[in-house]
Amino acid sequence: MNIRDKQFAVIGLGRFGLSVCQELTDEGAQVLAVDVDEEKVKAAMNFSTQAIVANCTIEETVYELKLKDYDMVMIAIGEDINASILATLVAKESGAKSVWVKANDKYQVKILQKLGADHVIMPERDMGIRVARKMLDRRVLEFTELGSGLAMTEVVAGSSMMGMSIGQIELCQEEGVQVLGFKRGPNMTKAPSMETVLEIGDMLIVAGPQPVLTKQLKTLS
Repeated sequence: MNIRDKQFAVIGLGRFGLSVCQELTDEGAQVLAVDVDEEKVKAAMNFSTQAIVANCTIEETVYELKLKDYDMVMIAIGEDINASILATLVAKESGAKSVWVKANDKYQVKILQKLGADHVIMPERDMGIRVARKMLDRRVLEFTELGSGLAMTEVVAGSSMMGMSIGQIELCQEEGVQVLGFKRGPNMTKAPSMETVLEIGDMLIVAGPQPVLTKQLKTLS
């Protein structure tokens, strides 16, 4: 499905929620922005398909929003933990297909997971992890958790990988690891041949068990 055919609902329009709305809209998605604060809703009108003042901790209100018709619901309520938990519970009970929730700490994460949240994020922690990984190894451009113990990352070939084929890289030999793509300059190849010989600056896009990727990426030099 094209991103322009997808519908997202963002509940909670603080800095994080507003940035999510803006990014989704910039990518061409249909976005419903919701908050109890009228001023925040007015701000969201500039970059969302529809902006509504509503209290999503109330079951009747959520059913009226028909969140089950949306591809994904992001609950980005800030400091009010009780409101975040209630909104998550009500959204799940309303039949929402996929509910992502912003959490403030690990205790809230546990509660939200028990309530059935499909994905729980801690923006400051997650950003800190990504920044730290890039600081430790500039060749690793991104590390994305996919759920179920899987992850995806992009790795730039360094001098030690020059002249080796993709299949000779230890990372690519690990069980469960798949090479999804290969990029050299402006050219991108999906599912490249394992015989492809690497040059400095080539990029590999790989996916596999998160512990395996984490361990192997530490050995790359």
